[in-house]
Amino acid sequence: MPEGRSPISSARISTGDVARHSFAIVRRGFDIDEVKTYLQSVARSIEVLEQREQELREAVAEADERAAHPVVDEATLTASLGQHSAQILRHAHDEAAKIVVQAQEGASTLLREAQAQANEIQAQSEGASAERVAEAEIHVANATKEAREAVERIRYDALAEADAVIARAKDEGRVLLEQVHDARKRVMADLAGRRRALSIQIEQLRAARDEMAASVQGVRGSIDTILTGLERSDDDARAAGLAAADQARLHVPKDLPEEESVPSVEAGEDPAHGGVTPSVDELFARIRAGTDAALHESAATADAEEADSGDGDDFGDGGVSGVTADEAAEGEELSEGPDQALIARRDELLSPISAQLSRHVKRSLGDDQNRLLDVLRSTPNVGGEALLGPEDLHLSTFTSAAQGHLADAFAAGTVFGGATEGSIASGPAVDQAAASLSRTVVTMLRRRIGDGTDGGEEVAERVGAAFREWRGERIERLVGDFAVQAFSAGVAAASSSGGQLRWVLTSPNGCSDCDDNALAGAVAVDEPFPTGHAYPPAHSGCRCMVAPMTA
Repeated sequence: MPEGRSPISSARISTGDVARHSFAIVRRGFDIDEVKTYLQSVARSIEVLEQREQELREAVAEADERAAHPVVDEATLTASLGQHSAQILRHAHDEAAKIVVQAQEGASTLLREAQAQANEIQAQSEGASAERVAEAEIHVANATKEAREAVERIRYDALAEADAVIARAKDEGRVLLEQVHDARKRVMADLAGRRRALSIQIEQLRAARDEMAASVQGVRGSIDTILTGLERSDDDARAAGLAAADQARLHVPKDLPEEESVPSVEAGEDPAHGGVTPSVDELFARIRAGTDAALHESAATADAEEADSGDGDDFGDGGVSGVTADEAAEGEELSEGPDQALIARRDELLSPISAQLSRHVKRSLGDDQNRLLDVLRSTPNVGGEALLGPEDLHLSTFTSAAQGHLADAFAAGTVFGGATEGSIASGPAVDQAAASLSRTVVTMLRRRIGDGTDGGEEVAERVGAAFREWRGERIERLVGDFAVQAFSAGVAAASSSGGQLRWVLTSPNGCSDCDDNALAGAVAVDEPFPTGHAYPPAHSGCRCMVAPMTA
């Protein structure tokens, strides 16, 4: 056999195996999957036999080719090897011819057997397949019939159940409808009763109103009568005064000089008190003059206070203290507290820095507003990124404005904590505070200016509205929050790693978080307070502080 040729396969399924093979019986017949599996194995056996037959045919063809076309010439071999070698070669040729004949006969025999077995197996498999297919068709038909019957039963049951549910729902709906009607009748009756009661009350109020109107009319008539009487009394008093003056002139003593006679009441003098008695008209004139003077004085005072307080419509530097009115009130409430000395010390260190930070941030807001308005003047229809500019550049403007002052607040906190000034670097705490402050301001500005859903609002109007929202107490409160944060970070940094801090309340009306932190007492520097905060602020507007336990 030549090298590289695969051996002839002898794997096959005998006819006895096929005949004796049994199948598992399932409900109403054989298992169809098992039948298909066995038929596939029979097909593979037939395929193996066909491959065996092809191999034998190729071997016979190769042997015939080699026998018909020997590679070495006998005359050449005889001349080369001699007579004895030639005999050996002829004997080998004879043996080879015999072997070829035997191989051809064996191959023919094997081919006939394989063909017979394949035909027999194919016939048996076809018969078994036909039987199994027929049985499978019968089973499928029965299963289909049963499934249809089951579907019909389920459908009938579902329809019956649905009809029952609908009937129950209708009954419940009728009951509910009756209950609703009864409730409506009760409510309407109650409303009618209330309406009658209200109508009676209204009638009573109207009667009382009419009585009050009549009383007012009577009082008005009485007042008119009194005023008329007062006018008559004034005229009568004047007439009586003139008569008394005339009578006094008639009874002046003869020996008195004329200039020392009784003063004339006509000029408004009061003989009994030695002064001038003003008339009723003069008194009312003086009262009106005094009232007008008081009003003018109040208006002047209000104008002066308004001038001192500043305009408030721009980002000016005047009047900025870094502490809101609420914070000042809180400080007054704690004027008698045990930690007032610490709070006063903190305010002494932090208030100037907060004021400078507030002024600087407001100045940056004003510059930014002027920048946007300049862009709008040059390009009226610009918007979006072209107007606002890159967000990173926008953030850096406010970050640079706040970072230096927040570093000062951090340094003040280290001094408050007991460290030497400048001995502790600010580190990431100041950078984070400055970045957070600028992010808050820039995000709100860009969102407000970039929002074009305000119903036809012009870009310039949105710019003005956005910057107006940051004026006054809002920016001061935000700046105060981050100033307190940087200061508190400095206090914590000045404390040693094993030190302890306590939460100090600056207002008795603080939030529950601040109260919880204050009640926690001493807390290690490396651990957070009960609310999770390492130091104030715990919320917007929080002005609490932390202090070392030695303070």
